[in-house]
Amino acid sequence: MADFELDCRGLVCPEPVIRTKRALAEGKKSLKITVDNETARDNVSRFARTSGCAVDVSEIEGGFVLSVTKAGATADESVAVKADEKRARRSGSVILVTADEIGKGERELGTTLMKSFLYACVEADEVPATMIFMNSGVRLVTENDETITHLKTLEDRGVDIIACGTCLDYYSLKERLAAGRVGNMYEIQTTLIGADNLVAL
Repeated sequence: MADFELDCRGLVCPEPVIRTKRALAEGKKSLKITVDNETARDNVSRFARTSGCAVDVSEIEGGFVLSVTKAGATADESVAVKADEKRARRSGSVILVTADEIGKGERELGTTLMKSFLYACVEADEVPATMIFMNSGVRLVTENDETITHLKTLEDRGVDIIACGTCLDYYSLKERLAAGRVGNMYEIQTTLIGADNLVAL
């Protein structure tokens, strides 16, 4: 039996994560969280595991129920927690990409510049710790084969590639994510604030 129940149906990112965070901060040991979409399910699950909780997800009509328990994570979940915590603590340089082109001039030039920039990142001796893709920038991790190739190479070199879940949903591109992982606004905000150096494109 859960100590506390949260009905997060109808709430947009990052509100389900924020409400989960508040409940855990208040000392709740077990939560029953109801959400109505996969993005909220994934975002809350990731946050809870990062916070040292075990998460069990069950599907119901019209959504999902997440059973979150503060103690007693399994060995596999403990590994996931450590990986997420390590990623959350990473500072270094962060690149924020908010469009699939660079600049406000001709679109053909802007998209060419973006491809060239990502290629230059691949060829550079030093890579950023994190790259965040928002708004139409999520097209670079879903629709553009050339930029996806560059981003996969950067991912192999240790760059954390984060695509905004709300943006992917807006453009109906979540199922086409080909590089990186889905992130939520709470994680994005935390990453941006914690960056040693921030570059916005």
